[in-house]
Amino acid sequence: MANNYIATAHPSALVKFSAFGHFVNDKQQHLLTVKSRSLELFALEGEELVELKKLPIPCTVTGFWSFRPKNHGKDVVVVLSRGNELAVFELMSDLVNGIKIQTRWTGKFPAPEELKMEPLAVFHPEQRFMCLALYAQRLEIVEFSADLKTLKCFPIRYPSTDGSRILGMDFLSRPGSAASDSMLAVLQTTRLGHSLAFCNLNIKTKEKEKPVSTYSKLDPEVSLMLAIPGNDVVPPGAIAIGNSTIQYSNTSKQPVSVASPFLTKIVVTAHCVLFKDPVTGVISYLLGGADGRLVLVVVRLNTKPSPAPLTSDAKWKACRINVEFIGVATAAQTLTVVGHGLVYLGAATGPVSLLIKLREASRNPETKFYYDILQTFTGLGSILELHVVRNVEKQSLEQASLLAVTADTFGKGLTIVRNSINLQDPVDVPVSGMQKAWVTSSPESAGTTSRTFVLSDFTSTCCCTLDKDDFCETDPGGDLILTSRTILFHQLSDSLCLQVISSAVRLLKWPQFELVQEWRMENLAITVASLLKHVLVVANGRTIHMLHITSNAILPLRTHTCTNEICALELFADHAGDQFIATGEWITSNVSIIQCSTMALIQENIQPTGDVLPRSLMFCRFSEEISYFFVGRGDGNVDYFIFDETNKEMTEHKRIPLGTRLVTFIKFRAQGQVNVFACSDRPSVISCRNGKLLFSNVNIRDAVDVCPFEVTGDLSSSDDLMVVRESSISMGHLEDIQKIHFIPQHLGFQVFRLSLDAESPTVAAIGDKKDCRSNKFAIHKSPECVDERLLYILDRHSFEIITTFQSADAMDCLSCLCHWRVAGRSFLVVGTETERQIPDRTEKKGDGLEKKWNGHLIVLELINDKLQIIYTYTTTEESVRNVASYGDLLLAATDNALLTFEWLGHQLDEPNRLETGGSLNCHLDVVDDTVMLGDVQKSVVLAKFNSTTRAFEVTATDYTNYSFVSLMQRNNQTVMGGDDRGNLMVLATKKSENGEGDLGNQQALEPTSWISFGDPVTSIKRGSLVSPESIGDVSVRIVDSFVFGTSKGQLGIIFELEDDVFKLLKHIEAHLINQTQSLGAMDLASSLRFNGRLMEQSHAGFVDGDLLKLARDMRSSELEAVLGSFKLAPENANVKNPSLDVGFVQKILDDLSRLH
Repeated sequence: MANNYIATAHPSALVKFSAFGHFVNDKQQHLLTVKSRSLELFALEGEELVELKKLPIPCTVTGFWSFRPKNHGKDVVVVLSRGNELAVFELMSDLVNGIKIQTRWTGKFPAPEELKMEPLAVFHPEQRFMCLALYAQRLEIVEFSADLKTLKCFPIRYPSTDGSRILGMDFLSRPGSAASDSMLAVLQTTRLGHSLAFCNLNIKTKEKEKPVSTYSKLDPEVSLMLAIPGNDVVPPGAIAIGNSTIQYSNTSKQPVSVASPFLTKIVVTAHCVLFKDPVTGVISYLLGGADGRLVLVVVRLNTKPSPAPLTSDAKWKACRINVEFIGVATAAQTLTVVGHGLVYLGAATGPVSLLIKLREASRNPETKFYYDILQTFTGLGSILELHVVRNVEKQSLEQASLLAVTADTFGKGLTIVRNSINLQDPVDVPVSGMQKAWVTSSPESAGTTSRTFVLSDFTSTCCCTLDKDDFCETDPGGDLILTSRTILFHQLSDSLCLQVISSAVRLLKWPQFELVQEWRMENLAITVASLLKHVLVVANGRTIHMLHITSNAILPLRTHTCTNEICALELFADHAGDQFIATGEWITSNVSIIQCSTMALIQENIQPTGDVLPRSLMFCRFSEEISYFFVGRGDGNVDYFIFDETNKEMTEHKRIPLGTRLVTFIKFRAQGQVNVFACSDRPSVISCRNGKLLFSNVNIRDAVDVCPFEVTGDLSSSDDLMVVRESSISMGHLEDIQKIHFIPQHLGFQVFRLSLDAESPTVAAIGDKKDCRSNKFAIHKSPECVDERLLYILDRHSFEIITTFQSADAMDCLSCLCHWRVAGRSFLVVGTETERQIPDRTEKKGDGLEKKWNGHLIVLELINDKLQIIYTYTTTEESVRNVASYGDLLLAATDNALLTFEWLGHQLDEPNRLETGGSLNCHLDVVDDTVMLGDVQKSVVLAKFNSTTRAFEVTATDYTNYSFVSLMQRNNQTVMGGDDRGNLMVLATKKSENGEGDLGNQQALEPTSWISFGDPVTSIKRGSLVSPESIGDVSVRIVDSFVFGTSKGQLGIIFELEDDVFKLLKHIEAHLINQTQSLGAMDLASSLRFNGRLMEQSHAGFVDGDLLKLARDMRSSELEAVLGSFKLAPENANVKNPSLDVGFVQKILDDLSRLH
């Protein structure tokens, strides 16, 4: 069994549910959004949504609804899990705990059969019950008590014809109707078509009464039903949205039908009510289509009674329906009104959710749409394919990246994903040997690009100016000492600056550099210094001197003598303004804290002795509540502590390796937040997000020092930095500080398949026609161009189009591609699916044409930036589903076989054919000498290459229908895949018994590890988001690593661990599952349970890294108690430290977190 650690590297940004209501209190409304693994709460401030809280939720939630019970002051939330577990909860807020979830009720529906339909739920507007459709033949009724603590649940049979399924339902209402009325409109699909029925639910007898009316002449492509309340003239009814049509019917059988070109081929995925007047019977809906269309539908009920009989006036209609085209946006999963004309659009496939404002009359002059975009919430779209690459961007450090092919409405479906931070638009100046840099400012330089810098190496100091890209050394004049190393330089004000050298502290006028006063130490040299506002501390040998800097003098304050010589100093202050000095000592490597007011030692040896020397100290207050203290060691390790300002001591010690050389710290501000730049051979930015430290790698090699472009006397909000390196100085703009960066490429077309070659400067992509999506109106007028497939050759770094290729046969559909290097040439091989209509003379079918599928293998070569066809091979009545190269062989997976080709110098040889017994072999992967084939239905085949016969021979098979949507080969005996229900599974070979079928020496593939991740995993690749060069030594050995993407835009990692570490993590995980309170008190073990068509078992062979993050926040005493019952056998230990002290286990958890 493989030992797998699985965790989320980037959560989904795609929205499953959203609602606007009084969730926290009865005075303020909030927007509630639900994503794959989180619940988020937003407040509307003006015309902007501001995030207030993010709460984790189990990954197996299948239904999420909100409603306001009658006579209840707040909206409540109802959640349904994959195991038919129902929970009702409210959001509570207090000053101590903030916003939290309070569960009101939980329960579970019996599951006599598999859930075969998307759960539907509607709430009665006047009574305290909901109707839940889980199964085809019955409805579940849930009655809520006044305090929501008790619920009554019972089923009502809903007899229907064989094969029927409920597509939609809603309660109907009209003015003056009794509160006990429970008229339900139900849209059903049957084998005979669609029908719209109106029936009463009798809650007392728990029965469905006979339908009041039924309307069966519906469009066969109906995708949505919406309730229409009645008025004094027209009874309540409903509309059904179909292909180009809207059909209305009511309980009195008064149908109305209208057609609109704006509804052509629409599939409605989201809707919301914009306006509703129950008296006049006017209601308007905003509809969102799967193609991004936004359409307004207005229904106006007739207010004049119909003549009797109705046939005497054929012009009378129950309602008038108007359809208006609003525009095109991202495909919506949810539409929610959050204010007057303000609508939140939650993305279904991505990559962005939007806050839009509808226009009442005029169009937007740029987009020509009837809405304006107020706010954008970015993320990854639905992931179609992943590729692990290195150095796709031109930067100085070798870095790992992902190329993610994602779904996008407007042709931006290719995104670079990387873990490190880049210095954008860097300007490099070849200057060697510099160790420190400081920036200055003056009134003359305000509003200009001119900057003056003071630089220092080990023996001298110089001044330089930067004006745009011109960087040159200048003569400062005055009394600035240039013949000595500058330990510290700081501009105190617009007229004063301070220079600390080994022999003196010098107060100078700025910018003339005229000496104001000098403070010297007799026969002793200053080694380190630290400044806080106008207080300076310097050290020589064992003595610390505290000085006060005024406008015209340097005044000695106090001194303190330490036990050993001092190698590092940091002056800092707490919330109350009390000042402290942190010291690092040479001989003992101790770090101690001194209170400045008394010069008394208040904490000694905050760190174990006998360690590597502390070379840099830094105190940083990231927020009003969170303060950290950092110790940079000479070997690249960083120790960090939480500073307890009440007890004036450092607590919660942890260590992280950030490099292999000494680490120094510089504080700077970016994006309005304080951060720390850790300089070393592998530099990092330390930031604090949501109360937790985040270490982000910087894509620069060997940073010695960093100088932020600061405003006088304070940290600025500028993100511009000067980075001092061993042989140069780099200046540029630092990217947003976040763990993972997404760089979307605006290609103008949707990418479907991608192929990269490590030695090629280009990228090959299959996509639709360029700019076919830029015409926003073309989506609903002429979608045929979206179906065309072209081959694009792109530059590997800029992603600009070099050339394109389109098959001469209009019926060819490009389906797959790969690079193939053979005989010293580099080919690009494209596979196609071709639908041909061939007259059938023996048996006519329909229009007399029988559809047959042929495929092609097209061998192309890029010559002088042009693609030339070298050879074309046709696969008769078989489509080419996937292609791959294996050395000098070309592999093609067709509908039913694996074809192996050799290159004869000018054409492909006749293939060796291996029948797989599968159907539509879409999955193809090669590892070493073994190939894996997987079809879209049930089979997985492993075949090994026989070098003698130069053919592949089947070694292992599996015909269990796991419905894999992604498959990859881990090694020659193991495959891993994700199914359409969000499960991950590892299959390994097992020797078959003799005489079992005709397998002979073949082996069977059987599941060894499984877990539920929530969203269907659509792509798995071997690799990692983190480059080993940027991490250094870690306490855990990673046997193998994989990255994967899901249909909801999640990125995840899988690490294969050694046995002892895996058993330790499973022990901690078991404790967390038992002790952690989940959303709605749902069982965490159930959320990880594999839930497939053929098996349902507790997760095995996987440990949940997302859950283990909770262990990082556990106190040392609590974690020590958890570890007390776990024994690690030293003789079997493969970790570096066989002891299980708390610090070592915390380091394991921290290292695993850093790896993703």
